[in-house]
Order: sequence, then structure tokens, then C-alpha cells
Amino acid sequence: MIKILIVDDSAFMRVKIRSIIESQPNMRVIGVARNGFEAVEKVQTLQPDVVTMDILMPQMSGIEAVEMIMKVRPTPILVISALTREGINDTIKALEKGAVDYIQKDQLQKDILIEKINASVKGGILPPKQPEKSKPKNRVSPSEVLTKNNISIVCIGISTGGPKALADVIPNIQPAISAPIVIAQHMPPVFTKFLAERLSAISKIPVMELENNQQLLPGHAYICPGGMNVAIENIGTASLYPKEKFNYTYSPSVDLLMQTAGQTYGANTLCIIMTGMGSDGLDGIMEAKKHGSYVIAQSESTCTIYGMPKVIIDNKLHDEIVDLEDIADRINALCSA
Repeated sequence: MIKILIVDDSAFMRVKIRSIIESQPNMRVIGVARNGFEAVEKVQTLQPDVVTMDILMPQMSGIEAVEMIMKVRPTPILVISALTREGINDTIKALEKGAVDYIQKDQLQKDILIEKINASVKGGILPPKQPEKSKPKNRVSPSEVLTKNNISIVCIGISTGGPKALADVIPNIQPAISAPIVIAQHMPPVFTKFLAERLSAISKIPVMELENNQQLLPGHAYICPGGMNVAIENIGTASLYPKEKFNYTYSPSVDLLMQTAGQTYGANTLCIIMTGMGSDGLDGIMEAKKHGSYVIAQSESTCTIYGMPKVIIDNKLHDEIVDLEDIADRINALCSA
């Protein structure tokens, strides 16, 4: 039985969320909270498996509540927010603070909510960091770790848990790296623009949302717009295509990014598969490996959801397994000018 705490200052939303949850035989609402203070208190007393969290609430906001909960009793938190400029910005901040996923209020449907609750429970939350002296560094496959600098492009595929993971990686990238970074993050339209702005504000390198036929510059990071797909078909440029052009389940598609980058840059491609649900990236990495691309998979212990890196590792397509906090160091080392 999955125990859920509903946090929302709207009685209408509390009733709507409760009715969806209680239609499932394996789920039960164990409490409700009307603001962040109540949420933090009830997480400690009721010990839910999952929390659904509103953002804009009186007394203590959802962002503050997420941060407090992750300190006092880390729990999978699913943010439910409005599709407004403020709502999108706040959602990304909440994800950076530790929330595992989000749903737009106008897309709050039974199948979406149930799927995300189940995924949140399965994925759980990140365990406390191991002491530095006992934490294994750069765990690798039997193949030799790449040390020489021959990387011309870095491609990152990422989904659930992405905003928090990217906020741990991109701000630690050095401006002097010799390659551009292209990111396919599963997100709807509009969200990716705000994610790029947020990352750019806290990073040493410029981070921007991709445009069609974008010139890719070293020391810059580019995020594919939500609802679009990015392909690297020519050296130094990126092309955007509407999701309707392909049959990919997700857009931006990690498969398309990895496949086309590998075909275009070959052994000069660094492919990184990070936290996310499902198997997007598997087919693309298979193709990239045929052309000699180098592949890093994020370690299980540092993923919010281990699905995407797991399929790469299970199929022995990785060259390295790297903890989240070490990914920026590997990019800096492999792309040193």
C-alpha cells in the first residue's frame, strides 16, 4: 500500500487529487496539508511514501517545504504546479531542491498522476552521500578509461530528476572546455527555456535554449526546446525538428541526439546518459557506439530514477560509470583545451 500526503491550499485540488488516488487499490491518502508548515510537520508524523506538493501556498511555499522535508525526512515529492511564468520558475527551483517530478495542473489526469506516483516510489530518493574516503570514484567497465583529449562534442540525455542533476553538473563546467554541450532533457515546451535561464544564471558557461541551425560553440551549453527534437547532422550545428516528424515516445528524444551526434562526430563524441525513467537513449547509444563514441552512465546510487543509465549498463554499452558529483570533472578533463 502506497501512503500519500496531499499538500495544497485549494480544497478543490485536494478533493480532485484524493479521488484519483483513492480509485487505486494499492494507494491510500493518509493526510492532507494546507501549507508548507503543515506539510513538514505531517511528513514527520505520518511518514508518507509520496507527497504531492502545491507550490504557491500561504505561510510557507512549496519550494521551502520541499527543502525542509529533504532535510528532516527525505521523501519522494511530486510537484503539482500551474503553467504560469512564476509557476514554471518555482517548479524548476523545487526540482533543484529535491522534488523528483512534476505535473502541470492543467494536465492533472488519472493515468499521469498514478504513473508518476508509482515511478516516484520505485525510484525513491537519493541516499545520503558517502564519506569521501569510502566513496568509489569513476567506477568503470573493463574497457580502459579515456584520458586523452579528443572530444569535440558532449551530448547529455536526461529525464526525471534532471533539473537537480543538471544544477549539480553544469555550474561546475569550466569555460575553457573545447567542446559544446547539447542536452536533451525530457520536458514540455516553455519549461526548457526557464531551465536554460536558471542554469545560465548559476553557471560559469552560457546556457541557452537551442534554436534551429544553431551554431555550436565550445564552452556553451544548449538545451533542446520541449516538444522538439534535436539532431546533430553537420559538424558545428544543430537542427531542430517537430516531434511529429518522428515516432519517438519522448521529445526531446535522447535516441535521436545520440544517434546523429555519433554518426557525425564518431569517436570525438562524448555521450552521457543520466537520471531518468524508461529506456530513451538505448537505441541512440547503440548506434553511437558503432561509430566509436565514448559513453558515460550515471551511477545508480546518485540517480533519482535509474532507468535510463541502467539499460545502458545492462547492455554493456558504457565506458564509465560515474557518480553525479564527478560528471563535471570528467567533462572538464576530456574536453580540456
